[in-house]
Amino acid sequence: MSYILSIAATFVLFSGFLVFAGIEQRHGARLLGRTRTKLDRQVSRLSFVVTHIDWGGFFAHVGKAAFDRVAHDVIHFTLLLVRATERTLTRIIRTLRERLAKRTGTLPDEGTPLLSTLIRFRKQAQHETVEAPPKEDSEVE
Repeated sequence: MSYILSIAATFVLFSGFLVFAGIEQRHGARLLGRTRTKLDRQVSRLSFVVTHIDWGGFFAHVGKAAFDRVAHDVIHFTLLLVRATERTLTRIIRTLRERLAKRTGTLPDEGTPLLSTLIRFRKQAQHETVEAPPKEDSEVE
């Protein structure tokens, strides 16, 4: 059945072409001349491009670009998973250290000496800003 349809379509198109060419010959002018000229230009450009492109290099470049993008997305997603896991584990460890500190009555380890100095400095600064007396306005004479 598909053979019959393709043969019929070919016959109809060929017949239409012959009728169209006969009408143009009788009148001595091209029908739809501007449109056909534009279409001819586009077809000639397309045939030039198709014959002059290095298809192997083009598809190699497209494949490499696609692979690079997929690899980047996979690595980014993996990094996001690692960071989420790190935050979760950090929260769990902090909670466990605080529970241990409450049970034993000791302060949790503050880490390196630099970190402990910074923490003490921050606590002192917060304490001083809370307890700082309000400044009185001095009278200008």
